[in-house]
Amino acid sequence: MTFGFGSALSPSLPPHIAWPLSMFLCGSATFWLDARMRRWFGLDDSSRIRALRTEVLQVAMREADTARLTAEFETLLASRHDARSAVILARSGEAYTGGGHSIRRDCAAITALREDGWITPESLQRRRPTAALEDLDALLRELGAGALVAVPRESPAPNLLVAIGVRRTEWPFTYPDVTRLLHTAELIDNILTRSRLMDQLALRARMEYLAMMSRGLAHDLKNLITPVSSFLVHTEGRAPAGSAEEEVHRAASRAIEVMTTYLREALFFSARLTPRYAPVEPGGLLEAARSLAVERAARRGVTLVAHSTCVGTLQADTVLLQRLLVNLVNNAIDASTRGGEVRLTAEGPVAGMITLRVIDRGCGMDAATQARIFDPYFTTKELGEEVRGFGLGLTISQRIAHLHHGRITVESRPGAGTTLSVDLPVDPAALAAAT
Repeated sequence: MTFGFGSALSPSLPPHIAWPLSMFLCGSATFWLDARMRRWFGLDDSSRIRALRTEVLQVAMREADTARLTAEFETLLASRHDARSAVILARSGEAYTGGGHSIRRDCAAITALREDGWITPESLQRRRPTAALEDLDALLRELGAGALVAVPRESPAPNLLVAIGVRRTEWPFTYPDVTRLLHTAELIDNILTRSRLMDQLALRARMEYLAMMSRGLAHDLKNLITPVSSFLVHTEGRAPAGSAEEEVHRAASRAIEVMTTYLREALFFSARLTPRYAPVEPGGLLEAARSLAVERAARRGVTLVAHSTCVGTLQADTVLLQRLLVNLVNNAIDASTRGGEVRLTAEGPVAGMITLRVIDRGCGMDAATQARIFDPYFTTKELGEEVRGFGLGLTISQRIAHLHHGRITVESRPGAGTTLSVDLPVDPAALAAAT
């Protein structure tokens, strides 16, 4: 073809111009024909990306719940890549979690992945072996992944890891495949980020509504129990010892104490709180919470251990954070068996965040319970006066975390214990101003 173009142009142009021009025209025609053929046969990469992004948007329009939305995205990605599975791991405190996996953000594999933003087993084999790449290879095997991407690409702290399982045909993922996956994963990241923000706004509105109801209920109950409490104080000791009247009086006094405790919880939950920020040393915060809960732990035969690896301080309301931690520690103590241990840890800062954890090896929770533990007035403590709950402790803890522009998450399995993690910004005021 080049010869034909050169022959056609040679009568009108000098040879040193005709031949380069003919080669340019021939190459242009080849590229044009290749693009046309790809479009005609459905092989155009941009068309594939647009089609997949359209499907992602359609899923987002019909599903609002973040967990179900994530599951639908995983199903879609696996189907469109003809893979056995797909897993989306979202950043949660110091780890990426999803699909039953938990991967620490500071591990060598994630550091190596951030360099290029993607990896496949085949591309890994072409690189010079290092300890970090060996960890990355182990991560691919753990996830059963034929391709793994991190988004946003080139971010020092990616929001998502998206792992696509090995293809059913066992063909490797090519670079165009990875490019399509990156484009799609970035859209999924944007959608899930928006979904989480909407969840937070809905939760905040729900909490405000419930707080308003609690204020009214607590006010009415306080007015009702005040005369009853006064009567019991006035009649203390008047009934004969061992009589039925004395037993009824004692039972009524215990009931009033329980109601008074409930009122304190309800009023705290419904209060319009504003954190008073001051420098707080995380290790000291853990030790203060441990000291406040040590008597309860001793009665239950549980050991409390506090350990901090944090460097520096964070801006926080000490009283509110102590209330948050004591609520979590009390729950952990109640869930533990005699002779058990509850650990309080603090780590960070990483990416401007400090993580506090309360870890027990107690009875644990199933998925249905985990989904409701932050709901107001939901409780599983029905074991007697010592540990009976009002269902507000974790709700209050969650609210305190949100007041500090942080979040609280739970990991638990029946019979394997529970870990509650609280991610807090080092400077919440600056974070609030930035957003």
